[in-house]
Amino acid sequence: MRSISAADRSNHGRRALTQSGLSIHCAPVSRPSNPTFVGAIDAEPRDTSRAAPPAVRANGLVKRFGSVDAVKSVRFDLPARGVCGFLGPNGAGKTTTIRMLAGVLIPDEGTLEVCGHDALRDATRLRSTVGYLPESAPLSPELTVREHMRFRASLRGLSGTAARAAIADAMERTDVARFADRCAGTLSKGMQQRAGLAQTLLGDPKVLILDEPSVGLDPGQTLAFRALVRELGASRLVLLSSHLLSEVEDVCTELLVMAKGELLAHESMDMFRARAGGGRCHRIECERALASIPAAARLRDDGAFVIGTTSQLDDGWHAAEITLRDLDARDTVARALAASGVAVRVFEPADARLEEIFVSIVSGGLR
Repeated sequence: MRSISAADRSNHGRRALTQSGLSIHCAPVSRPSNPTFVGAIDAEPRDTSRAAPPAVRANGLVKRFGSVDAVKSVRFDLPARGVCGFLGPNGAGKTTTIRMLAGVLIPDEGTLEVCGHDALRDATRLRSTVGYLPESAPLSPELTVREHMRFRASLRGLSGTAARAAIADAMERTDVARFADRCAGTLSKGMQQRAGLAQTLLGDPKVLILDEPSVGLDPGQTLAFRALVRELGASRLVLLSSHLLSEVEDVCTELLVMAKGELLAHESMDMFRARAGGGRCHRIECERALASIPAAARLRDDGAFVIGTTSQLDDGWHAAEITLRDLDARDTVARALAASGVAVRVFEPADARLEEIFVSIVSGGLR
């Protein structure tokens, strides 16, 4: 995916809002710089620029259901601001972990703090700092959206003018005001998700946990939703569980990957993209073996590129997968091959797709 600036995102978001009829009002926000993390379960992400204490501290979390260990000694810290993607196949333990973070489930072992509140000793205050939207928005079909909002506001301790202001702001941000007086049972899946998100924003929670929140949204609404998530992540932690890698790449600054109850990776999106090659992996097809071309061999010895797999094709041409030292080396290699008079018919990027990297992590190929 190409890199676009915050201004581009803002303009793109405004166009999407206009085209879709979805009105989410948010000021342009620059995405925070991506910290560097270590992609291993036992290594905590290191970023000395974070002045605020972590919003989430999980250490050795275990959750069992009967004889099944749904979550196995998971540990991670999450920052006070930013959008963290949460990936994993079905049955990975994501939802169980999310429910522990939201205060719905209590860990069987380990320690968990959210905004300084201990999950065992201070669960009520922990829940007061978290806004949690499960995969299916918890709505009663016979109640209107406005009635849901008033009820949720009362649970958050809001009343009077403060409740009315918070409800109006949340409904405006999520574009639910226009169907606020309709019963939830008459709404489409996308409308129900937006109504659920509006409730989640009440009380200005410091941690937002969104489990598959874009399910049911049309393309225009999805773009507007992502713009809102980026805005929210500038002032709080947003934990976004999703099966859509394009969504995670678009809005997240860091990433958690789980499978079979274990945390397999915790790293910045930059590091995750780098696993795919960062544009440095290329495939070359030429009439001679790459290593047998003197100019190419000299560049290889100088460190301009590394030769990976090689093969001779059925038509007698030779193929090679190479990893360039940097993107500038591509032109250097191309000029050397041209000067050698060697015919080249393919010289193209061969980076792994992010989906392939995810599968490799989950299967243990890139631990």
